[in-house]
Amino acid sequence: MSLDALLHRREPTAFELLRSNPLLFLSQRVNSWSTCRHPVISEPPVRIVCIADTHNHHHHIGLLPDGDILIHAGDLSQSGTLEELHDTLDWLASHPHPHKLFIAGNHDHALSIDDTERAALLATYPTLTYLQESSTALSVRGRTLHVYGSPFTPAHGSWPFQYRRGAQHDARWDAIPPDTDILITHGPPAHHTDRGSGCNALLAALWRVRPLLHICGHIHAGRGIEVLRWDRAQTAYERICAKVGGWMDLLVVLWGAIGWNAASIRQTVLVNAACLGGFRDEQTRGAVVINL
Repeated sequence: MSLDALLHRREPTAFELLRSNPLLFLSQRVNSWSTCRHPVISEPPVRIVCIADTHNHHHHIGLLPDGDILIHAGDLSQSGTLEELHDTLDWLASHPHPHKLFIAGNHDHALSIDDTERAALLATYPTLTYLQESSTALSVRGRTLHVYGSPFTPAHGSWPFQYRRGAQHDARWDAIPPDTDILITHGPPAHHTDRGSGCNALLAALWRVRPLLHICGHIHAGRGIEVLRWDRAQTAYERICAKVGGWMDLLVVLWGAIGWNAASIRQTVLVNAACLGGFRDEQTRGAVVINL
C-alpha cells in the first residue's frame, strides 16, 4: 500500500464489516442500540463535563459547557514537557467548574519522572485535583461522590504509566475502592469504546467495582458513550468480542436488549471522551456531558 493510500484510507463500509465477521458485526449493532439508553438519573443530578486527549489542542476544542465537575482523563500534552503541561493546566484552572480533576496519560512524561518536579507543578494549581492511583471524595448538591483515578494503560512502546499488556488480571486494579462512584482511567476496558485495544484486566476490575461513571480516553477512535449493564447479555457480548462466543451468545445479547429493565440492575455509564479524532488526529471534538 502506498503512503498516500495509507494516509487517506477510508473506514470500511457496514457491508464490508458484515461480510468479514457477521457475528461480531451483528452483536456490536445490537449492543450499540441497547446501551444507548441511559440509566435513571438521581435527583438532583450532578453535571459532569468530560474531556481527554487534548494533546496541546485545548484552545481549539471550543467553549466547555457549564457543570459541577470537570474531568480530564489524561494526555493533556503531546511531548509531556513542563511547559506544555503548564499551558494546559493554566487553561484547565481558568474554568469556573467547582470541582476540576485530572489524571495523566502516557504522553504526560513530566508527571511520571520526578516527584519533586511533579509536586511543584501541582502546587501551582490549588484548584485542580490530580489523581494517580488515588481517591478523593467530592460533595456536590448534597451528595458525596467517591472518585478514583489512574493513568496506567497496557504497554505499547516506551511511554510512561504502562503495565504488561494482555493480562487478565493486574494487581494495580485491585486498589480501586469498592465504593467508587466515578472511575477515571486513561485507557478503556476491553470490548467497550476501545476499537479492539482495551484492557482485559481493567474490564475484570469494572465487573467487581461497577462504578456509576467511568471516564477514559486514549483510544481516539473509540470516542463515545456506552451503558454497561453487568448482566448475562454483556457477558455474551464480551465473549463474542473476545472471539470465544458463538451464535447462541448473539441470541443472549438480543434477548437482553429486548428485555432489559434499566431500573433492575446497577449500571455504569462509560465515556471515552477523547477530544482528538480522525486518522491523523485532524479532528478536534468538544466535551461530553453526563448527568449523573
